[in-house]
Amino acid sequence: MSERSGLARLARNGALNAAADVLSKVCSLVFFALVARRLGEDTLGHYVFALAITSLVWSFAGFGLDRLAMRDIAREPAVMARIAIPMAAIKGMVAGAFAAVVALVLAVGHENGEAVALVLILGGATAIGMATSTAQTIFAAHERMEYVFLTKVPWALLSAVLGIVIILGGGGIVSATAASALGVSVVGSAWAWSLVVRHFGRPRAGLRVGEWPRLLGEAIPFSFQEMLGQVIFRFDTVLLAAVAASAVVGAYGAAYRMLESTLFIAWSVGFAVMPMFSYLREGADGSLTHMFEGALKLVLVLMAPIAVALFVCASAVIDAVYGLPRYESSVEILRLLAPAVAVYSVGHIAGILVLVRRPGRVTVTVSAIVATVNVVACAVLIPWIEARGAAIATLIAESLLATIGLVLARRATGSRRLLWVAGTPVLAALAMGLAMWPVADSLPLALPIGAVVYAGVLLLLEAHRLREDIALFRSISAQRPDVVPT
Repeated sequence: MSERSGLARLARNGALNAAADVLSKVCSLVFFALVARRLGEDTLGHYVFALAITSLVWSFAGFGLDRLAMRDIAREPAVMARIAIPMAAIKGMVAGAFAAVVALVLAVGHENGEAVALVLILGGATAIGMATSTAQTIFAAHERMEYVFLTKVPWALLSAVLGIVIILGGGGIVSATAASALGVSVVGSAWAWSLVVRHFGRPRAGLRVGEWPRLLGEAIPFSFQEMLGQVIFRFDTVLLAAVAASAVVGAYGAAYRMLESTLFIAWSVGFAVMPMFSYLREGADGSLTHMFEGALKLVLVLMAPIAVALFVCASAVIDAVYGLPRYESSVEILRLLAPAVAVYSVGHIAGILVLVRRPGRVTVTVSAIVATVNVVACAVLIPWIEARGAAIATLIAESLLATIGLVLARRATGSRRLLWVAGTPVLAALAMGLAMWPVADSLPLALPIGAVVYAGVLLLLEAHRLREDIALFRSISAQRPDVVPT
C-alpha cells in the first residue's frame, strides 16, 4: 500500500468506498421504492420522518469522534488501541439513550404510533451502527477500504432482502424495519470488529470513562461540523412534517432520496482523501495543494453530470422509481434539488480540508453560520410554499457552505487553479444537458446521449493537459508518515 502513488491510492480507495456505497444505496433505494409503491404516501411519510430523526441522532450522538479518530490514526496508527473502545462506547450509549428520549417525547405528544415505533427501531439500529462505524473508521485511516466494503455491502444486501421479503409477504413497515435494520445491524457490527482484531490488533479493553472528557473536547470541531451539517440536511424534513400533511412529506422525501442516493460519490472521495489531507505536508512539492485540487476536480467530474441528468430528466426519473402520476409533485422538487448534487460535493471536499488543516474554531463558526441561514430559510419558505420551500432552503445553504469552504481551503493550500478545477466539468455538463433536453422523457435515449456528449466535451477540453495532471498526482509522496506533528 505504501508504495502506491497518491493518485493510485485515491483512485483505489475512492472506488472501493464508492462501490460499497453504491451497492448499499441501491439496496436501500429498492426497499424505499417498494415502500412508496406498496404502502402509500402516508406510510412513506412516517418512514421519511423517522429516517430524518435518526439521522440527527447519528450526528448529535457521534460527537465527531469518527473523524477525529481518522485524522489521529492516519497520523499515528498506534493511537487506535487506546481510543477505539471508548469512542465506540460513547457513541453507542448516547445514541441509544437519545433515540429512546425522542421516541418518548413523540409518544407523549400523540405522534402517530407507526412513526414512534420506527423512530425506536431505527434509533436502536443507529446506536449499533455507530459502534460499527468506529471499526470502519479504523479501516479508512489505514487506507484499507476493502474492509469497509466487506462491512457494508453484504449486510446492506441482507437488510434490503429481508425488508422486501417481509413487505411482499404482507408485513408492515414496522416489522420489515425491525428485521432489516435492527437485526442485521447486530450481526454486521460483530463482523466488523472481528476484522479489526484480526488485521489491526486488539483494542485495549475497558471503557476508561476518565478519558471521555479529553476525547470529547478534542472532537468539538468535528462534532459541530457533523451536527450542524445534519441540521442543514434534516431540519427541512422535520419542519415540513410539522406543518404539512404526510403526503407532502412523502413527496418531498421521494425527491430528496434521489439527491441523497447520489452523494455517496462525494462521501467516498472525501472518505478516501481525508487521511491524506491529514498527513500530507505543505511545502515546496505542493503535495497538499495538488491533492486538494485533484480531489475537487475528480468529485466535480463525477457529480456535475449527475446533477444535470436529474434536472433535465426529473420527470422520467421519478416515473421510473416511484411512478407517475402518483408522485407528480416530486418532479418539480427534484429539479430544485438537482444543482445541490454538485454544489454539496464541492463544499464537502473543501470542508474536510478546512476541518483537518485549519483551527477548529473556523469549522465551528462556518457550520453555525450556514446552519442558521438554513433554519431561517426553512422557517420563512416552508410555511409559505411547503416542499418547494424546503428544496430552495437546502440549495441556498449548500451554496453558501461551498462558497465559504472554497475561500478557506484556498487560504490553507494556496490553490490558484480553481478555474481549472471547475471550468471544464461545468462546461461539459452544460453541453450534456442541452443534448439531453429534446429526449428528456426517455431515459434509455437521454442517458446514453448525455454520457457520450459529456465524455466527448470533457476530453476535448482536457486533452492538452491530461498528461501533466496525472504527472502531478504521481509526484505526491506515497509514504505514510509514522507520526505527523500537529
